[in-house]
Amino acid sequence: MPQDKSKIIKNMLLMSPLSQWKVAYLSHAPSSTHRLSDEDLREIFFHLTDLYPEEMPDFSNPITMLANLSRANKTVATIDRMFEATRNVLEKMECNERRAILIRPLFSRVASQDMAVFFLRLSNHQGPINRHDITKALAHANGELMRHVRKASFLIGLEKVCDRLSRQESIHDVLRPAIGMPIVIPSPTIVKIQDVPFGRSLLEIPEGERMTLHVLKDDVRMFNAAGIVVDVEESTYKLMEAARIKEGIYLIEYASGRDVELMFLDLLTPSVETMPFEKRRVEIGCPNWLLKPMKMIDEAAYYLEHVGTKQPTVLWNANGILTYESSVYESVLMNVHETHKSVFKVVGGVYVKETPQSRPKLSKWRVAVRDGDSFYEVGLVDIDPRLSLMRFVNPHKIVEGEEVSMNTSVFVNVHVISSGWGDYGAYIQGVIESVASRAGRNDCVSIDEIEALTKRWDDEYADIDKDMDFVDSMGHEEGGN
Repeated sequence: MPQDKSKIIKNMLLMSPLSQWKVAYLSHAPSSTHRLSDEDLREIFFHLTDLYPEEMPDFSNPITMLANLSRANKTVATIDRMFEATRNVLEKMECNERRAILIRPLFSRVASQDMAVFFLRLSNHQGPINRHDITKALAHANGELMRHVRKASFLIGLEKVCDRLSRQESIHDVLRPAIGMPIVIPSPTIVKIQDVPFGRSLLEIPEGERMTLHVLKDDVRMFNAAGIVVDVEESTYKLMEAARIKEGIYLIEYASGRDVELMFLDLLTPSVETMPFEKRRVEIGCPNWLLKPMKMIDEAAYYLEHVGTKQPTVLWNANGILTYESSVYESVLMNVHETHKSVFKVVGGVYVKETPQSRPKLSKWRVAVRDGDSFYEVGLVDIDPRLSLMRFVNPHKIVEGEEVSMNTSVFVNVHVISSGWGDYGAYIQGVIESVASRAGRNDCVSIDEIEALTKRWDDEYADIDKDMDFVDSMGHEEGGN
């Protein structure tokens, strides 16, 4: 396989301009749970050959053994035929005997080398071609910018992007999310300062829960970070009307107890696609008291001078371009592992697709606090990518939005970034760091402690607040009186 695999895909796309999704589907497995195990492939082999397992001297690689059954000197099957065969085998048939019957005619029309690629696509093995190769090939074959294809595929899915390109339709009008529809907010990447790929930054102290606010002509909608709808309070409607917030999607933060509990962080529907973060904040157009205060620093490496070593901090790239991925080039989360660890009970999890064509991941976990003799759910938290709780969950389907339950009581240590209780109920923002194997109910955070886990507006952070422009200006006004 050549180093630049996208060139092969590009040539296939140019040869089949009306079947671009079929090329992408055959080259790279989309977010599908329908894949065949090695045991499935072995069973198909036995159905095709009528052999018994003991008659096979070496059966370590079922893909190779199946591919060697080909009798064709060259491949004459069309992309349409291979697409239909692949889709029928994976998505319409559950019996390996019927799968073998469907596959059998291909051995006289597809060469063994191509049959190996076909069976690799059917299998649950990782193929040599990844999503980046597909995106790059689509861009080059259709004369589009790669970042446009990438962003459009994140928002509407790779299949719809391919269909639009096959019809020679523009993808520029789908480079932003649809107002009023759910959008998942990936958490900022946790990195060390030496790995931050940008300099000039805006420094934010997380204080509450992130949500998206969708302002329509005749309605206001809110979704949490997992894309689940949140009931909008009457006070929020009045606030949006009073502040004259224009139509669009906004990234907001809700924190109970703060003077202004709902504040704006970012504009997710900017007028110019390449508008940097610093200018998107200006385009929000809300009153200054509604805009979350952030401190501009010329170099990210100096952030410790403003917040110290223990305060969780988000660094936003002042020149960052919106990708809807929360990539490391947009924002990063610092100091999270220096926060105090608290014990919570895990009561379940939810599968989330961070992009339309990605495989659903069990990356959000519901945690609860102690409430008398029972537990009270307080929200969804992220989990350290190196940690897995899969052994504690009951059997389930891998589907977007699937709620999983626990097969035993599980307590975990959570790095709490922010927490509280307000008009929208209890909330928490944090990262599961480890399993608290020796913890029990009495070690769990109490419902009365949820608001005291993180200090935000007390004297301890007075110096930080004074460093923010809005507090500094308030001090000048008081001095004038």
